[in-house]
Amino acid sequence: MKSEEMNPVEKKALMGLSLIYATRMLGLFIVLPVLSLYAKKLPGADPVWLGLALGGYGLTQGVLQVPFGALSDRIGRKKVIVIGLLIFAAGSVIAAMAQSIGVLLLGRLLQGSGAVASVITALMADLTREEVRTRAMAGIGMSIGLAFAAGMIIGPVVSAHYDVSVLFWMTAVLSLLAIVILYVIVPNPPAHMRNPIGISVRDLGKVLSDGSLVRLDFSVFILHASLTAVFVAFPILLSRFIPEKDLWHVYLPVILAGLFLMVPGMIYAEKKKKLKKMFLFSISLIVLSFLVFLEGYHSKAGLITGLTIFFIGFNLLEPIMPSIMTRFAKTKTRGTSSGVFSMSQFLGAFAGGLSGGILVSLSEKTLFGGLLLLSIVWFFVGRGLTDPNHLEIFEENVGMQPAGITPLLNRLGEMKGIVDCRYFEGTGVLWVKYLNSTMTREEVAGHIESARHTITGATA
Repeated sequence: MKSEEMNPVEKKALMGLSLIYATRMLGLFIVLPVLSLYAKKLPGADPVWLGLALGGYGLTQGVLQVPFGALSDRIGRKKVIVIGLLIFAAGSVIAAMAQSIGVLLLGRLLQGSGAVASVITALMADLTREEVRTRAMAGIGMSIGLAFAAGMIIGPVVSAHYDVSVLFWMTAVLSLLAIVILYVIVPNPPAHMRNPIGISVRDLGKVLSDGSLVRLDFSVFILHASLTAVFVAFPILLSRFIPEKDLWHVYLPVILAGLFLMVPGMIYAEKKKKLKKMFLFSISLIVLSFLVFLEGYHSKAGLITGLTIFFIGFNLLEPIMPSIMTRFAKTKTRGTSSGVFSMSQFLGAFAGGLSGGILVSLSEKTLFGGLLLLSIVWFFVGRGLTDPNHLEIFEENVGMQPAGITPLLNRLGEMKGIVDCRYFEGTGVLWVKYLNSTMTREEVAGHIESARHTITGATA
């Protein structure tokens, strides 16, 4: 039986990649609670410009996630992460020096061009085993949550005493720090996980035709569209009741509540094999939060209650969704699958900023009513997700000649119920991931034996 404890390499990978994710996301989150308040003071700014400034980075992030993920399949994860972090730092410098809404948007777009989220997720999957990956993704999710909490506090405090431009300078420094962490702490992936795979229309088509992956892509799109749309309006609405410099007094307990409940939620989902149920429960919290916002956006209590419920759901979904995604992603298209997932996330941020700006220009009620309807649709789409706890692993030493391995993998990969398969040349072990709701272990073994005989007979 395989150990469910992380080995030293996995622990080191988790620590290093969590730090990189945290430092990078802190650079984005640190401006989230204050950017709409800051941008509305610039000449020519209106609600739509506010939304673009807030979510604009998501456009270039989204467009470049797939190319960056595919490039990492070809030249290596670490090289691509460094390229992305340097671009992100350059965009932060431009945003820090911006004197107009247009230049600020340019800086945000360049920030987004450092699109390495998918590559970090793929590298974590490369460095961890299936049975500990949920825990690893939960660790990254916790680091994102902590970065969010820190951003909610640091952003308002620093901007109140200095200026929002200082936050962008801090972001540039954090990007350079992440490069140091990458090479000092994060291990290199095993050789068999670093073979160049690349991308093709056929590969992309396979990723986009997988129902489970598409539902997760849709889910992360809606989650981050909702997040950005909320923060187009929320800081401005809350500033009617609380001075800008004191907004962190609200953000801190709200975020901590979400983080506190995330840990037992993830433990329950993993230990009790309830990932799908926790996924749907978290979406229902998002739905509830928009009901509260819709009825209470005109009051301090309604705004704070709505945000608290929203972030409980948000903090539960952040580690759950990438963990489920990596379980359904095939080995040879993992970088592409991660790219599409992250592309959906950041395009959601852009769409949320743009549509949030348009809707709030009509009325706050229109904004929160639209988000409520969208989240209800999301819940019903999510119900169709295949339960990831139906996935199991079958391993067997097949002892075949190298010439027969590729036909065997191709034949198995076409069978209904087999999600992924690969062969480890060093040990001669065939690794098969299958749905136990579709076939039994005995049937998997029978399919392998039948395929071996067919291939052996054809080559004899």
